[in-house]
Amino acid sequence: MVRLERHAAVIAEDLPHIYASVARDNPAAAERVLDAVEATFEQLTRQPECGVTYRSRDRNLPDVRMLPVIGFANYLVFYRIEAGAVRILYVVHGARHLPRFFQREPRA
Repeated sequence: MVRLERHAAVIAEDLPHIYASVARDNPAAAERVLDAVEATFEQLTRQPECGVTYRSRDRNLPDVRMLPVIGFANYLVFYRIEAGAVRILYVVHGARHLPRFFQREPRA
């Protein structure tokens, strides 16, 4: 099992945004989504290579992998495997224009 590292913006921006978006219509569903995100993070600590390589022309995203959130495939976790760790870079809704989002919100 590898350790899990979350980019500060995942905690401060991504997860609160997801919660607020879903909770507007259904607070209980928002809790389920966040629980599923945490379960997906746990899966990545056990099986870091279970996600697919995210192909991008963006030079700021080398070696980034992507995995849909368990049970909520519209939400995507983008991460990088580093020495002894999985570093979560983004958790976003897949309907976003991802290349534009990653350019505006670079994370290493």
